[in-house]
Amino acid sequence: MGNDLLDKLLQSAKYRDICPETVRRVWADCVKRYKKPRDVEKAAREALHGITGAFMTPQEARQLAYDMQAWYISKTDAGLERMLSRHASTRERLPLADMDALYERIFAASCRPESVLDVACGINPLYLGARGIPTVGIDISGAAVYAVNCFHESYGMPVSAECADVLFPGAIPSAHFDMALLFKLLPLLERQKTGGAVRVMEAVNADWLVVSFPTRTLGGRNVGMAVQYGAWIKAHLPAGRRIASSLETQNELFFALH
Repeated sequence: MGNDLLDKLLQSAKYRDICPETVRRVWADCVKRYKKPRDVEKAAREALHGITGAFMTPQEARQLAYDMQAWYISKTDAGLERMLSRHASTRERLPLADMDALYERIFAASCRPESVLDVACGINPLYLGARGIPTVGIDISGAAVYAVNCFHESYGMPVSAECADVLFPGAIPSAHFDMALLFKLLPLLERQKTGGAVRVMEAVNADWLVVSFPTRTLGGRNVGMAVQYGAWIKAHLPAGRRIASSLETQNELFFALH
């Protein structure tokens, strides 16, 4: 019965585009915590929604395809902003002027990269590619990966993406990059697997790691998260890395690790 429910989850319309390794990993974790198969299924669905389903709906993914076509014709910032609004991770950094300013601050504190690895990328490579920065993305969302690859295949942008779970060995590319982005990812990894955040940072082959953490709750409250995460990154720096700089926006804390 348990395997039947797992197969049902893997083939469901809502979760069939999620990296299969992620679905199986979440299912195995829930099996350890719950005895009844239906409770396992419910918990797995909730967990999968929390780590990917809440970021871009199927309707937003369909609309994004039209947005990309419209942007390619017009090449306007308004069109790019419309594209980026289809995913929660990029939407929260809009308007586009704020996003441009954020990256200028990041690049001023580290370097202006000629190659970027974007881990748990969502559709952020669309922004970087539109700004002329070659980017390779990794994400567990097949819809996000499909959008990024369409941006390259249909419109010639210097981006690509792979659907992979970075908590599995070999998911991080071995190629060298000028910069790797890990935005709001480390706390999520650590909640899913103790030590997973550090292992992912250690697996990245890049001169610069730029990591970020949320500084407010989903309700917008400031409860000392910046202090908490600042202490965490200092205590969990990968071997050979140092904090070169940090910057903070209204809702996010960034560290450039060299």
